[in-house]
Amino acid sequence: MYRPKLAQVVAVLLLLAVLSTAALIHLIWQRAASENIEGIVASLDAQTAGSVRSDLSQTLALVSSSAEIVRSILFQGAISAEDEVRREFLFLSLLREQPAIAWIGFGFPDGRFFGSHATADGRIEMVEIGAAKPGELRPLRRDLYRPIPGDIFFEERIKTESAYVALGAPWFRLGKDSAEPVWTVTNVLPNGFEPAIVLSKRVESFGAFTGVVMAAVSLRRLSEALQALDIPAESKAFVLDERGRVLATSQPSDGVMAAHFSDFPESDAVARAAAQAVAANGGNAFRVVAPSAALGPLFVSSSRLPFENWRLIIATPRSTFASGIDKNIRRIAIVVLAIAVLAAGTAVVVANFLFARPLARLAVQLRAIERFALGSVCHHPTFLSELNDFSQALKRMSVGLSAFARYMPLDVVRPLVEGSIEPKPGGELCEVTVMFADLPGFTELTERLGPDVEPHLTRFLTIAVAAIHTEGGTVDKFIGDAVMAIWNAPGRQVDHAARACRAAIAIRNAMHEEPPAAAGENTIRVRIGINSGTALIGNIGSAERLSYTAIGDTVNLASRLVNVAKERGVEIVLSDATMRDLGPEPMTRPLGLATVRGKARPVCVHTIDQPKARSTGGTNGDGNHDGGDARVPAAQAFLC
Repeated sequence: MYRPKLAQVVAVLLLLAVLSTAALIHLIWQRAASENIEGIVASLDAQTAGSVRSDLSQTLALVSSSAEIVRSILFQGAISAEDEVRREFLFLSLLREQPAIAWIGFGFPDGRFFGSHATADGRIEMVEIGAAKPGELRPLRRDLYRPIPGDIFFEERIKTESAYVALGAPWFRLGKDSAEPVWTVTNVLPNGFEPAIVLSKRVESFGAFTGVVMAAVSLRRLSEALQALDIPAESKAFVLDERGRVLATSQPSDGVMAAHFSDFPESDAVARAAAQAVAANGGNAFRVVAPSAALGPLFVSSSRLPFENWRLIIATPRSTFASGIDKNIRRIAIVVLAIAVLAAGTAVVVANFLFARPLARLAVQLRAIERFALGSVCHHPTFLSELNDFSQALKRMSVGLSAFARYMPLDVVRPLVEGSIEPKPGGELCEVTVMFADLPGFTELTERLGPDVEPHLTRFLTIAVAAIHTEGGTVDKFIGDAVMAIWNAPGRQVDHAARACRAAIAIRNAMHEEPPAAAGENTIRVRIGINSGTALIGNIGSAERLSYTAIGDTVNLASRLVNVAKERGVEIVLSDATMRDLGPEPMTRPLGLATVRGKARPVCVHTIDQPKARSTGGTNGDGNHDGGDARVPAAQAFLC
């Protein structure tokens, strides 16, 4: 049967891609529209940045000139800083002529302060903070004036106390220590909390330091300047200092001035997008598109301002300019989508028949191989030759793995395939129960039967493996006519000792149900040694060849107990450690102390009798008479 190649089928499907030409044209047109929008936004951002630069430069120039006027007058001695009337007249005059200035003041070396302040309600207040003893509040005098045409009208005088000390203010300390004008950003001024930028200048008279002149611009004034800009209503502008603090914003959230981007509420999507863009691009000038779940893409630009490394951040939602264009794009997209649906429908029908169903069946086969359910793996013929070959390869793989699984325990093979056990030398200490089961008289039987002994050995090993697997044990290896099994590894089993004993009883019972290999072998059909303890479990061997096994004294003692069973004439011997881990069943009988090769001290051992084999007295193997039925539950067996 002819099976087309995968490339041939793909070529046929690609013929349907001709319909995507319309989509390509649509994308090109959309790209051109987006570039035009970006150009418009960039132009508006440049105009806004220029306006902010101009306004900021003018404001700061006025602040600098006002501070210089006061400094020069005090320096020349035209007015003394101690002359209350004249300095008050000077400060009031300057503040009335410069509405952009929020404060003009003077800090004395002893901590006193005198200044003129423009309040938010349009009034002017004269603030004087006097001297005080250390630890005491300073006297505060506030004179409130209301401007009237051509003059000012005195309203009231308030006397109280203030904790404000000019000596501790940043503007005073920096201005005192610098011969040049110093700008600072501060949140606290003599009237309390008022974020502002402050220019301070050192004043000297005849070479002696007499104080610091300060002139401040409220950050609220900067925000008002931003609000006056001609920018779209959905856009926002932010002024940031070199440390990333938000000094001003064109639209305060809920009327609250935020000091950092993190202070803006989660609902302010524009501020969140601007914050992400600033965090991603640092302090550089940039123009990026930031995503927003609420508003869609936003254009975010950053430009330098001519003052103290400040930056102007402008965030504009793309939808502000692109709403109409986006509607047309959506109409075209609907047409393109309709065409694509037709092509996709045809492709889906064909792909479902050629690809989806065969690949789904192959996936089921792979999962069966992963679980080592190899019997359910079969070949499913498919139309495509590549997938058909793949199915045949899976079938051959399952046959190979079936053979491989007969040489290793599946409990070990599965973790190896899944990747949870690395195929390299190494192991870990673990509490396990180890069992060795041996076929008695195998050497003599081999000499007598020769090659015909194989069916007897196979029958015994088959019985042993079945009993071990029934109780959740792992067949570690075959050693001639003996089998070694472990419990509690690689999987964990709380009752591993009881499981091993039940498996031993099952092996013994099954062997007694089988015909003897030779005449006269009716009493002892198997010899089993069981021991519990700590052993090294893992991949033992070399870098080229590994074997998952258990090694250690616990394993050695379990092997030696097979010889103890031969010496005592019983079929099952378990150590005292295994007996202590058993529950109330099965019934055990102590055999006393046994000398084991490789052990400096005798070992206390026990056996599990067959249900009908009760002792009627005699010795228990150590020379002592047991006085009748010596079987007791494992939980009640005395220690040797």
